[in-house]
Amino acid sequence: MSYCLVVPHYNHFQSFEAFLPKLESLGLACIVVDDGSDQEQRKKLEELLSNYPEITLLKHGYNRGKGAAILTAAHAARQAGHTHIIQIDADGQHNIDDVQELISHSENNPHKIVSGAPYFDESAPKARVYGRKVTSFWVALETLSFDIKDSLCGFRVYPLKEFEIVFDNYNVGKRMTFDTDILVKSHWEGIKTDFIDTKVIYIENNVSHFHYMRDNLLLIKLHTKLMLGMLIRIPKIILLKFS
Repeated sequence: MSYCLVVPHYNHFQSFEAFLPKLESLGLACIVVDDGSDQEQRKKLEELLSNYPEITLLKHGYNRGKGAAILTAAHAARQAGHTHIIQIDADGQHNIDDVQELISHSENNPHKIVSGAPYFDESAPKARVYGRKVTSFWVALETLSFDIKDSLCGFRVYPLKEFEIVFDNYNVGKRMTFDTDILVKSHWEGIKTDFIDTKVIYIENNVSHFHYMRDNLLLIKLHTKLMLGMLIRIPKIILLKFS
């Protein structure tokens, strides 16, 4: 098995610059996808990564969304001969020290997704914490289970074979809905997800790309579609659950 870090980047240069030495210290192959950052930030990113020839930089011409960036990186990782990708955010909020634990668990469960199950300190906005609980409620209905402990954490290991099966069989959201959408549809496909506890830190003055009106409407639309999808898949979901 071969593991490759994938990092979607969109106007997070300052946070990413501070985070990069920790990322590089892992000694893993790494693909950074700049998802249409503004010209100044993209230029700075290019200059920064020119000092890290072991890191591959791919670029989208315009902002296509986090899911699209992960998909671009997954194609490149497959072409480079990797079997698994490790998704991690560019802003440094994920605990880099837990990467090896995710990999170790994945090595023992090579066909499963391995996801962080976040716990938070006092830096976490209360709205985000409560919002996760609401999302977990809907995901439990959409999968008829409590198998998915957290569908919003973007700190995961995906086996590429299973990742590609989901994208072949489903239309997976390419923007902020990606993290939840792919876990629910993986569950429908019988692909299991294991969870590893990990601390998530909300960094002071960090840039958020969550647009309250637009992205909440996208989430409402997503859960409506997933509920309808669950209803027509009830026999398959029950069969997989008891098989």
